[in-house]
Amino acid sequence: MGKSIANKYFDSDWPSTLSDRHSKDWPNAIRIIRSRFESRYFKQIEVLMASKEKEIKFNCGFLVMTIDCLLIETLHQFHLGLYHTNELYKNRNAQAFIDFFNNSSYFPFFNGNDEASRQFYWQIRCGLLHQAESKSQSIINIRENEMIIPNDQTDLSKGLVINRNLFHNALVKEFEMYIKNLENPDSRNTNGDFLREKCHRKMWSIVC
Repeated sequence: MGKSIANKYFDSDWPSTLSDRHSKDWPNAIRIIRSRFESRYFKQIEVLMASKEKEIKFNCGFLVMTIDCLLIETLHQFHLGLYHTNELYKNRNAQAFIDFFNNSSYFPFFNGNDEASRQFYWQIRCGLLHQAESKSQSIINIRENEMIIPNDQTDLSKGLVINRNLFHNALVKEFEMYIKNLENPDSRNTNGDFLREKCHRKMWSIVC
């Protein structure tokens, strides 16, 4: 049957003609990519966040943010056509998050604020993925009216308060924009490279 690459899709389903960004097979390829993100991650998060069990609904913040951090890194790899983050960002992975946030219009707190992105990387991404906890005095909840509020406006190292619902919703919008851009064969990333060519390179590393 081959290797699963998305719900109901296997490596043999990935079209071999995508080196041509105008290939008629791109719509199917885009469906596979959408399915890969939605069936493995987004739909599961939706279930957690909408759970009728309060113990799950109000205590899934760390899990949601952990997956979101994973998806940020993965989506950035798709944008740039990277097999893995270290291919471009070896020993400076925080820069990948800085670049992602600076190139997104859905996370205004981070736009042009490299230190905020760096602190998010260390306190949230690294804290959750390596120690299963947020670092410094960072807090993840659903109470705030803003997506991100620093504990100290003058010293971001003292922690960030993150509304995980607002953060996750922004990431979903970023993904939808990526899919929309993929539908146009002439769409380019911030480096001026064609998105479809970079997407194909990334998926080829997964399929092979």
